[in-house]
Amino acid sequence: MLHLPTVICLSFILNVIIGIFFLSVYKYKDQSAFLLFSLACFSFATAEVLASIRIYIDIPFVTHYLANIFIILSPLLIIIGLIKYKNIQNISLMPLYCILGFSAFFLLAIYPYDAAKMLTSLIIAGLFIYSGYLIKSMSFVAKIHKKALTISFLVHSLVMILQVAVLSIPVLSRNMVDITAPLQAILISHLILATLSALLLPFLLFSNTEYTLSNLANTDSLTQLFNRRGFFNKAKESLNHLSNKGKSVSIIILDIDFFKRVNDEYGHDTGDHAIKWIAQNIKEQFMNAGISARIGGEEFAILLPDYTLSAARESAEYLRENISQHPFYYQGAYINLSVSAGISSTMNGRMSIKDLLSLADKRLYLAKETGRDKVVTLDERQLLLQN
Repeated sequence: MLHLPTVICLSFILNVIIGIFFLSVYKYKDQSAFLLFSLACFSFATAEVLASIRIYIDIPFVTHYLANIFIILSPLLIIIGLIKYKNIQNISLMPLYCILGFSAFFLLAIYPYDAAKMLTSLIIAGLFIYSGYLIKSMSFVAKIHKKALTISFLVHSLVMILQVAVLSIPVLSRNMVDITAPLQAILISHLILATLSALLLPFLLFSNTEYTLSNLANTDSLTQLFNRRGFFNKAKESLNHLSNKGKSVSIIILDIDFFKRVNDEYGHDTGDHAIKWIAQNIKEQFMNAGISARIGGEEFAILLPDYTLSAARESAEYLRENISQHPFYYQGAYINLSVSAGISSTMNGRMSIKDLLSLADKRLYLAKETGRDKVVTLDERQLLLQN
C-alpha cells in the first residue's frame, strides 16, 4: 500500500501549485471561473492540513468540522466555476448554496461522530456525480481529457459511497470490526482522484481556450465565415489532400456589384447587413460542399473539393440567380443586389491555391468589365462581350 503521509504531502503540494496557477490566470484574464477553480484547490489543500493535524491537536471543531466543510466546498467551487466558465444562464446557483448551508448546519451537530464522515461522503459523492454530468454535457475540444475527467469524477463518487458502506459496517455488525485498513485505502484513492481531477482540469480548459482563440484568428467577425488567413490554411490542407487522390478542385471568387452605391445611398450599417445577407446565401448553399470565406470588403471565396469547372460554374450560377432574383430587405427597404464571379479549377494539385485565386480573380475582373451579374470561367474578353 502507498505511504499515506507521502500521498497527503504530494497531494497538498500539487493542489497548492495548481491553485496558484489558476490564481495567476485569474489575475491575467480577470475571469471569475479561474478564481473559483483556484479556491477549490486551496480549499482541498486546507482540508488536508486540518484533517492531518488531528494527531497533534484535539480540537474536533477544527480538525473534523472545518475539515469536512472545506472538503465539501472544493467540488462546490468547481461546479460553480464550470457554470461561470461556460456562462450557463439557465442553471441556478441557489441549490448549491443551500447544500453548503445544509452541510454547515447539520455537521455542526454531529461533527465528532462517524455520522459526520458518512454525511460528508454522501454529499461529496452527489457533487462529483453532478460535476461529471456537467463536464459530459459541456462542449470541449479535448475529448480525451473530457472523458478522463468525467470518469475521474464518477469513480470518485463511487469511492465516497464505498466509504459510507465501510463506515456503516461497525454500526450494522454486532462484533467489533477493524476498518482501519480499508478506510486508509479509500482515503489514498480519494486523495489521488482529487489530485488527478485538479491536474486534468487545466488541460481541458486551456485546450478549449486555444481552440477558441484559433477560431477568432481565422474567422471573419461580421459574417462568421473564414477570413482570408483561415481560408488559405483550410484550402491548402484540402488541396494537398485531394492532389494525392487525383481529384479536381475549383475556386469561386465573387464580388457584390456596385457595393459602394449601397453604402453611399443607405449607409454603412445597411452595407454590413448586405454583406451578412450574401454570406448567409453562401452558407446555405455551400455549408456541406466547400470552404467559404470573406477575403475582402465585399469579396468572397469558395473552395469546392472534387468539383470540376463545369460543376462549379453550375453552382455559382445558381447562387448568382438566387441573389439577383430575391431582393435584400433591411429596415423597410428592398435593395436589389447582384454578384459577379470568376472560377478556376485544377486537377491533381497542378496549381497552388495562390495561382487558383489569381486566375479566378482575373476572371472575376472580366465578369465586372463585361457587364457584371455573371459567372466567368474563360479568359476571352471579346467572346464575353459578344455574350
